Amino acid sequence: MKQLTCELCGSTNIVKQDGMFICQECGTKYSLEEAKKLLVEIDAPAAAPAPSKTDNSGLISNYYSMARNAMDASNNAEAENYCNKILELDPTEYEAWFIKGKAVGWQSTLANQRISETINAFTNALEHCPEEKKAELGESCKEEIQNLHKALLSVRMKNFMNHPNDNDVNELGNDVRNILSNAITFLLKAKVNVETVGKDLGKIILNTIVNNFNKTLWKDYQGDDGKPGDYEFKRFMQETDRCVKAMDYASILFGTSDTDDPDLYEWRALAFDAKVKLNTLVRDACSLDYRINDWGSKTYYKNLQLNEESVRFRNKNNEEWEAKAKEWRKKKTDLEASIKAEKERKEREEAQKALDAYWAEHAEEKVQLEAEREELNGKLGPLYAALEDKVKAIKAEIESVPGLEEIKELDGKINAWVAEKASLGVFKGKEKKALQEQIDQALLAKKGVEERMAAAKKALEDRLAREKAEIQQKINPLQSRINEIHLELTKAR
Repeated sequence: MKQLTCELCGSTNIVKQDGMFICQECGTKYSLEEAKKLLVEIDAPAAAPAPSKTDNSGLISNYYSMARNAMDASNNAEAENYCNKILELDPTEYEAWFIKGKAVGWQSTLANQRISETINAFTNALEHCPEEKKAELGESCKEEIQNLHKALLSVRMKNFMNHPNDNDVNELGNDVRNILSNAITFLLKAKVNVETVGKDLGKIILNTIVNNFNKTLWKDYQGDDGKPGDYEFKRFMQETDRCVKAMDYASILFGTSDTDDPDLYEWRALAFDAKVKLNTLVRDACSLDYRINDWGSKTYYKNLQLNEESVRFRNKNNEEWEAKAKEWRKKKTDLEASIKAEKERKEREEAQKALDAYWAEHAEEKVQLEAEREELNGKLGPLYAALEDKVKAIKAEIESVPGLEEIKELDGKINAWVAEKASLGVFKGKEKKALQEQIDQALLAKKGVEERMAAAKKALEDRLAREKAEIQQKINPLQSRINEIHLELTKAR
């Protein structure tokens, strides 16, 4: 007598279903032609024995294949089921724990979040994972947890922005607390960097509010005519304040610890910017009512609005939040400057290492260049000294050009005559005229002395320029060659 026997697990429990023959133990499927080949005599010695308790590798391999196929097809419940079969056979299969964690997590809904089960599965995965693979697995766990929370938070915030109520705020708070107490705690124990997790999740809260506020809450407040009534004003104030509270949860996810990520500092500042903007809109909001005037038209006036104490309270909040945004941006600026300085330091260090290595291989050439430079500097020294002596000598001649005493003497006479002329009375015209002639002659003489001095100084300055140029002509080629040697010794290699 012949019967069908699974070639993988040795089971004879094979049932025909939808034109295929399916092993009820391991799930392997066979076509009709393949099934014919499985027919064996019951007492045939070659029949494959049922897998022993200690050798389930083939069965486990098959379950893995089916679990992965189920995950690829987004059949998460089926993938979870196959992983459970693997773990029943061998609870130390870390990859099965990891796949199960993913499969369980992606079956979550807002009403039934199963991420805690995911974390338990991932914990077991890391516990049984080989030491050399733990870092990689930890990163994979982080990515999955991050993606799961991003998906759930995105749905949460989409619903939140319809008309935020107290329950929405509370549920969002619960989500954030779960993220911190479960996901973040697990990742920290797994020695995984969690900054990107908090940043990415905080961004979902912040961006959803910023990108949708005008399209939802502000639009509903303004209405079709831009004249909100009492109900619209009160609802706008309450719902906007709930958005501000949601921003607090974004800030919690962004964290407050020092970081090496300038972008995270910016997101912390943006959360406070958004709170200021929303708070200001509420502060300045009001409802409008109207009265009918004598001509039958409506005259609108402000009805409900915040009282002075509430306005002062919101202004105080704005000041505090603006200060926090400024503080985070200063930290960002300081960090960016520090990163830039460190980068430049490393670049200089690497460049110097490369330069040292190059000249270590070309030591003879370096010695020759340095010797030539030293020789050139030896020639330059006397030339610069000569140039300095020339400048000092000619400047001394310029300062000693004769004429200052003559000018001083003429100034004395001119001042005396001017004073004498001023003291003469109205009827002393003849005497005044004579004194003026003396003053004019003295001024003309003074001008002559000044022109003579200027000409002498100009001649000395021209001579200085010529002599400097002559020395400089000798200096320039020497200095140029020294500069070439310096560039050769210091250029990047």
